[in-house]
Amino acid sequence: MTHTRVSLSGALLLICILCGFAAPALGQVSSPEDAATVKQIMTTVLARCYSTTNGIRRITVEPPTNQEVAEIKALGERAIPPLAAYLDAEPKGGLRQWFAVKFLMLVGGPGTFAPLQKAFAEDPWEVTREAALDGMFAVSESQAKPFIKVALADKSEAVRSRAQQLWALYRDHEEADKY
Repeated sequence: MTHTRVSLSGALLLICILCGFAAPALGQVSSPEDAATVKQIMTTVLARCYSTTNGIRRITVEPPTNQEVAEIKALGERAIPPLAAYLDAEPKGGLRQWFAVKFLMLVGGPGTFAPLQKAFAEDPWEVTREAALDGMFAVSESQAKPFIKVALADKSEAVRSRAQQLWALYRDHEEADKY
């Protein structure tokens, strides 16, 4: 082998070793089985919210069961990609996106910030935007701050009100830091 080949082989080996150690730190990758589990949970949760009685369609918000919550929590970061996919589902502004945001909030952690940000920025339903704002704040108060500033001028009174409550927490933290 020439010196160049030996150097490239060594560099490639080093990259493979580093990737082996770094991969777990980057979070777990969602598998088709994980996506199927999330889909089954979302389908079941949503089905409970819709019923028809005497020809009248009824929509109620029925919370997920403890078992469904436990399954999402057990998936952890692996649930993020399939849940984030629900944020793009059409039509937007419905229970699908809201439950996806609520489940992302259960998972928590830095990997949920981007999907929550997307839900806040794109969802037409104020309930989903408000939940996404709460989720971003829970993940990282500092990262959420610019979004809370934007939410202070949201078209929805509910979102503006929640943003004001969260903004007050920043002031409370600043006051506490003075002492």
